[in-house]
Amino acid sequence: GGGGPRGPAAMITLGVGAAGLASALGGRDVEREEAVAIVDPYTSGRFLVDEFRRRGWPLVAVRSSLAIDEALLGTWNPVPFERVVVHHGNVSETARATRHARPVRAVLAGSEPGVALADQLAAELKLRGNDPELPRPRCRWDKYQMHERLSECGLRACRQRLCSCVQEAAAFAAELGTWPVVVKPQTSHGGGGGVNLCGDVAALEEAVAAVRACKDFAGCANDVALVQEFLDGTEYVVDCVSLDGEHFVSATWVYRKTPTDCGFAYDRTQTLPYDNTEGSLQQRLYAYVFQCLTALGVQNGASHSEVVFSEEGPCLVRLGARMHGSMGPALWARCAGREQAQPFLLADLYTEGARVLARRLAEVRKGAPAYKLSQVSVQVDLQCPSGGVLAQSVEASSGAWLRALPTFNAMRLFVEDGDRVAPTQDLFSSPGFVVLLGDCEQEVDRDVAAIRARERSGLMYVLREASQNGSADGIKSAAVARRNSIPAARLRELEAEAEKLISPLASRAASPVLSPQQAPALPPEMGDDLVEFTLNGEGLDDFDLDGGGGGGGGFSLDSDSFVLPPGEPADGERPRGLGLF
Repeated sequence: GGGGPRGPAAMITLGVGAAGLASALGGRDVEREEAVAIVDPYTSGRFLVDEFRRRGWPLVAVRSSLAIDEALLGTWNPVPFERVVVHHGNVSETARATRHARPVRAVLAGSEPGVALADQLAAELKLRGNDPELPRPRCRWDKYQMHERLSECGLRACRQRLCSCVQEAAAFAAELGTWPVVVKPQTSHGGGGGVNLCGDVAALEEAVAAVRACKDFAGCANDVALVQEFLDGTEYVVDCVSLDGEHFVSATWVYRKTPTDCGFAYDRTQTLPYDNTEGSLQQRLYAYVFQCLTALGVQNGASHSEVVFSEEGPCLVRLGARMHGSMGPALWARCAGREQAQPFLLADLYTEGARVLARRLAEVRKGAPAYKLSQVSVQVDLQCPSGGVLAQSVEASSGAWLRALPTFNAMRLFVEDGDRVAPTQDLFSSPGFVVLLGDCEQEVDRDVAAIRARERSGLMYVLREASQNGSADGIKSAAVARRNSIPAARLRELEAEAEKLISPLASRAASPVLSPQQAPALPPEMGDDLVEFTLNGEGLDDFDLDGGGGGGGGFSLDSDSFVLPPGEPADGERPRGLGLF
């Protein structure tokens, strides 16, 4: 967020030039005078990095906070960026640091934590974006304000209440008169983390306490819990890119769920064909999503809307004013083509005058479909039918069998030999997921059915027999705590698969130089001046980490040429914030 002045923005300039890195990694060798700034380029933001590098654009990374969740930080690769700017609360200072070396062509969010700051920086720099104050502050990333705004505009929204204690939550649940209810953090928490389905007061009490005890991806505490009605219906995802208030459907997905005793378990997430027939489910869905986007002030850029469609019609679950997360953009590009994916359309919008996007919008207005699928993608969330202790890992029992499926594309498993598993009741108790990719829906449906049959047969989850005292031997103690760590674990596993889909222009694995994990924070005694820390010279001849000075002898961390801020640190105290992590 914005906040008042709290010191300058920290900036680190990395040593490989924009065109130089693109050329070294096989990208377009184009020298441009302007840069593109990506705020929090984590998770699927890496695909934005990939797209802009393909086009030869110098990049600036802006980190909204250094207190970023470990699962997101694991997706952070600074190497493709000319500079990394760390925001310390003062938007004007951060904007000045962002454009310090060269003018900025565009600012956009790379992931959920960066949405608010991206809007603020774009406004400060007078660039294309969404007004950070209109139609009401916070409504594009605060789920409570989001639904209040929809209600204000006469659109269907969740009945909801902010509750600071379980008594308030129980009173609201009684007012709704139906169970279950949903308890979640007020601010967007990417990846579905922190969402609880509560079937009674006991579960409600536990969920409210859990939400209030946790922090969001930026490390901010939750003072209240958001309690909402449960929406019963089929859930869809609509990914859009907007141009001056006109919205283009980039992708559509559908969640299939299986009812359980305490709610539902995710069965699959699947691509959905476009249907431009008047009155079709897709057209009703798109019309409602477009109304929501307009009501929430999404004028330009990406959006990711999750909507439940019931007998009463569509209702928004949440909206993110950023791209589809994790593997979504890359999988969609495989199914519908690169020019249909959000990263391509965003690069076109922000740096090419929206030539492609404007043409596509004009074609849709004339009745053309927004997209056509050449392949079908399905993420199958595995479901364990019974509880016990695994005698074999799923990899050992079924890994080779799964990889032999005709439409197999990728797989991640969360359980190992000796882990205790419970019957799958929700997303977080799923033992893993499999990604399928086929030429038609029938092909992937066949393989989904085969996976479910193997799960029911007992061949996938091989359980140990209980001993005479009713327990199984060799249970890993960590298995008991596995459920609580699954949200972060699931995100890490998804991101590991997403990394495989990135070109060498943005991949951590293919980066030719060692990646610092964080930009340095500046100590408060630095004052108000902007400080630039440069790892660069003419080539790398004048850069030396060992003190001997390279061929030029121009820079050494052990020499007098590296000057710390005035004042000596106390005995035994390390200078804070300078160096690479």
